[in-house]
Amino acid sequence: MSSWHLAEQEERLVLIEEICIDKGALVLDTATDEVYFSADEEAYKNAYVTVFQAWAKGTIKGTAEQIFEGTKSILED
Repeated sequence: MSSWHLAEQEERLVLIEEICIDKGALVLDTATDEVYFSADEEAYKNAYVTVFQAWAKGTIKGTAEQIFEGTKSILED
């Protein structure tokens, strides 16, 4: 994978993580900068929907599969 692809992937994951935090699927501890998983199933669904909406608008670049895999890796790993 070229450095350009790696940079695009990293940017995609950062944007996805920000959306997941914004939607409450992930919780950011501002004291430690650590991110924790939320137990809120609705927040997970909302995060997936919002990520795909951002992708549809062109905010997040990549294929549908890359978006899904990226979101899944952030919410399930």
